[in-house]
Amino acid sequence: MSDAFSPPLLSVSGLRKSFGGVQAVGGVAFDVRLGQIVALIGANGAGKTTTFNCINGQMPPDGGKVIYNPAALTTEERIRLEREGELSKTDTPLPRDITGRSPRRIARLGIGRTFQITATFASMTVIENVQMVLIAQRKLWKRLWGFAGKLFRDEAMALLETVGLSAQAERHTATLAYGDLKRLELAMALANGPKLLLMDEPTAGMGVEERDSLMRLVHKVAKNQNIGILFTEHDMDAVFNYADWIIVLHRGQIIARGNAETIKAHPQVREVYLGKENP
Repeated sequence: MSDAFSPPLLSVSGLRKSFGGVQAVGGVAFDVRLGQIVALIGANGAGKTTTFNCINGQMPPDGGKVIYNPAALTTEERIRLEREGELSKTDTPLPRDITGRSPRRIARLGIGRTFQITATFASMTVIENVQMVLIAQRKLWKRLWGFAGKLFRDEAMALLETVGLSAQAERHTATLAYGDLKRLELAMALANGPKLLLMDEPTAGMGVEERDSLMRLVHKVAKNQNIGILFTEHDMDAVFNYADWIIVLHRGQIIARGNAETIKAHPQVREVYLGKENP
């Protein structure tokens, strides 16, 4: 499903959004496939976060389409969504138009998101953070109140193992280093079982070694679990070392797309973003 001829997991076309007459996003179009890591880059104000917000349902676009392809899901995931009433029962599910849908409904279809500022529960332990997501994902809040600490521990521990935090499972989140908080946020995002993960500047505020460590982890998760990743990032080492495909935004429009070598050599990208001194 991840080869160039398979249907894309996500297809964005003609996406537009303006604020007070100022065009933040103008006609943006791209695809993301299963197991593919796509970087969306550009200077501050280029339209990256607005694009994310329109895809994720945080704000409605003024025009364009965001299409999510259920056919890219596994059989097990399709059955779960059918039971929850989110996916029509059919042998060949058609792509779903998720343009303007609520973040909650989009998340239920298998699209997760992490933010520039970590969103964790500081008063809880590391494992409790992941358990809370698993409980919410299964809609068990009301029936199991008071027993939350006993639920899904094995599943939560497995997720913490995936991100390298199993040894810190019982630590209070407030005591974690910033890099570990980012790893915890990733585990929480994975707890929802996404097939597409949107990551808004995942390495923001991290040191060089922490950035590389986190991106290695993201790359491993994407490839091992066949998850599509769309991320924004200012650190070009993270982009060039780990993205399969790079999209460059400038004033709300795409000015280049391609692999790392193509983007590094692109004259307009070097002029408006990377700087002329970059090779």
